[in-house]
Amino acid sequence: MFEKLVDEKLLPFLFTQPRHPMRFNELMKANKLLVDNMPLEGQIPGVKLRLFRAYLFMFFVFNAVLIPLAMIFHKILAKIDCHVAIVLAVFFTLFFFGVLSIFKQWATEKMAEKMIKEAWKIHFPYYDYENYHTKVAKFYDDAVERNVTGANLEMYIMNALSLEQ
Repeated sequence: MFEKLVDEKLLPFLFTQPRHPMRFNELMKANKLLVDNMPLEGQIPGVKLRLFRAYLFMFFVFNAVLIPLAMIFHKILAKIDCHVAIVLAVFFTLFFFGVLSIFKQWATEKMAEKMIKEAWKIHFPYYDYENYHTKVAKFYDDAVERNVTGANLEMYIMNALSLEQ
């Protein structure tokens, strides 16, 4: 249920999505980066984080947690020294931007995986993503080492997959 909510509501709200499907070479590069756990920000063409919306979403989530806590501990917070309050404000600001950074990275990885799975259905309709994405990344790595480019890259990977079965 959480995955469906993230895929259908949150990711389209946070990202601009491309109008055209991913090309084969772009799919191979993005899949290789995902398998190697490399940063994917800016690597998928047409996908861009709407930064204001990410800030807005995190602002509401953060306040949904902090406001009830502040209401619960109001009497204690009202009695503390103003210097401690300033230090707490700085701490929570740092905490907010740290969580925002982690959230942006997580959302980018989720969106990249979603886009890769959509492109996978187009370019590899007979091969399940979960079973073959690591094998295809290895075949792509071999093809890059052998300087296979363009249309030959797709033929090379398809041949390698057909020989694998």
